[in-house]
Amino acid sequence: MNDAVEPEHEWATFAGHDWMVRTAGLEPGQALLGLSLDYGAVDEPPAALDTLARLCGALRAELQRPVEVGVGDVVVPEAEASFTAVSLTIAVWGRREAVLRAWEHLGDLFAEPGLLATDATPISRPGVVWDRDLATYVGTNTQTLGNLRVHAPDGEAAWQAVRSLLAHLDPRRGEVRHVFDTNDPYLVGVGWTAQPAYGAAPARPPVYLDRRPALLPCNDDRRILLSATGNPGANTLVAMRALAHQSIRVLRDFNVYDNLGLNVVELRDAAYCCIHLEEREPTPMLLRRIVEQLIHNPLPIPDAVVDAALEEFGAEEVAALDRHLHLTGRSAELHPTSAGVRRAYDQLRAGVHVPLNDSTRALAERHGYIVWDVPEEPARMEVALPYDPDRGIDIAHPESLRVSEHTLAALWQERRRDDDGAWRLTGHTSVRWADMSRLQLTSYDADSQVLMLVDDRMRHVFLPWDEVAARPALRAEIERFGIWRAPQARLGDS
Repeated sequence: MNDAVEPEHEWATFAGHDWMVRTAGLEPGQALLGLSLDYGAVDEPPAALDTLARLCGALRAELQRPVEVGVGDVVVPEAEASFTAVSLTIAVWGRREAVLRAWEHLGDLFAEPGLLATDATPISRPGVVWDRDLATYVGTNTQTLGNLRVHAPDGEAAWQAVRSLLAHLDPRRGEVRHVFDTNDPYLVGVGWTAQPAYGAAPARPPVYLDRRPALLPCNDDRRILLSATGNPGANTLVAMRALAHQSIRVLRDFNVYDNLGLNVVELRDAAYCCIHLEEREPTPMLLRRIVEQLIHNPLPIPDAVVDAALEEFGAEEVAALDRHLHLTGRSAELHPTSAGVRRAYDQLRAGVHVPLNDSTRALAERHGYIVWDVPEEPARMEVALPYDPDRGIDIAHPESLRVSEHTLAALWQERRRDDDGAWRLTGHTSVRWADMSRLQLTSYDADSQVLMLVDDRMRHVFLPWDEVAARPALRAEIERFGIWRAPQARLGDS
C-alpha cells in the first residue's frame, strides 16, 4: 500500500443514493454539490452524435444563472457539466444559498426536461490521441469521433434527443448508475435527492477486450509511440505513469529530447493509455528500435521509475478512482503498491499496440504482433482521379479509388521533396480504407464537396464527391454500400 496517500473523502448513503463526501476542499461558507452518471462518450453512437455535448452546454448555462439570495443580493454560482469516455459529471459550487438554488433547479430540469433552454453552445467533445486504436476496443462513437470535424445536424429533433437523454439520466428514475458528491455531510440527501429511486440500475455487463499485441496504421499523427491497456485500478494507472517515465529514459538513449505526452482513458473494464511525442516524428526505424528496447528488453523496470510514478498518485487520484469504480460497479485496488505496479507494468507491455510501418512490421514475426492492415480481396473497380503531382498527399483528394466487395480504399503514390524543391516518387503507396459493410457515419462538406465515410473501427475515407459524381459507374459502386442510409453529419469546422 502507498502509505503516503491518505483518503480525503468518505462514503454515505441516503434514500438508496451513494454520496461521496469530501473532507477537504472549499472555504467556509462555500458549498459544492455534484452528480456523476454512468453514461459517457462511448455510450453515444454516431446516430446520437453531439447529444451529450448539447446537454452539457445547456446545463452549464442553466446552472450558472444569477440567483437572488436577498434583497439586492444577487449571486452567480459556478457550474460544470462535462463528460468523459464513460461518465457525465454535473457540479455546482459557490455561496451555499446560490448552490442550493441551482441544485433545486437541476432537479426541476430532470423532472421537466422541456424547461431546458436550447440556445446554449455545445461543449467540445473529448479528444483522443489515437482514435483508430481506441476504436479497436470501443468502436466508433462520440469518444473516438472526438478528433474529427464532424457535427450532428441542429434543429428540434436534436434537442428532443437532448431532452429525452436528460429524462433518462434522472437519478430518481434509477435507470443509470450514479454517485452524488458534496463537501458538506449536512447536504447529503438535500432537496430532491431525498427521493428514493424507482429502482437500482445494474452495472453494465463486462465487455471482452482483445489485448493481444498489434500493429495498426496511424495515418494522421506520426508522433505516436504506442498504446497499452490494463485492468482497472490504481496499480495500472501508476504503471502507465511508470511506462511514460521509462519511455523518456529510452528516448534519451536514442538522443531524442522531445517532451512526452501520456493520454489516459479510463473505460469500465480496462484503462487505456497512449504515449506520444509532443513535437518530433520518429523515423520508422527509430520507432521500431524504441519499441524493441522499451517493451521487449527483459531488464526489470528500475525502482526509481516505480517510486516516481507512485509519488504522482495522490489523494485526488484515489478519490477519482474510487468514484469511477462505484459508478461503473467494478472492483479494483485503490492503493497502489510497488509489487502491484510491476505486475501491471508487465501486463501493459504484453499487449501494446504500435503504429504500423515498413520497419515495425518486423515485430509481427519477431514477437507475434497481429497486423490490422487492408484485407486482401479482389477489386471490383479501380479508378484514377485528377491529382496534382507537385504537392504532397492531400487526404481529401486521392490519386485513385479502389472499390472491392466490402472495402473502399483511397490510394496515393508517396512522394518526398528533393533539395531542388521538386516532389519525387518513393516507390511506396499510402492507403486509407474503410470496411463499407460496417459503415457507421456519412459526413459531407458542401463547400469543399468532400464526403467522409467512417466504419465501426474509425477507419475512414475522404472522397472528392464532385469527381465521384462525374463518374456514374464509380458513383453506383460506392452508393451500393448504402452510404445515404447511414447516420448523417456535417463535415467542417462548425
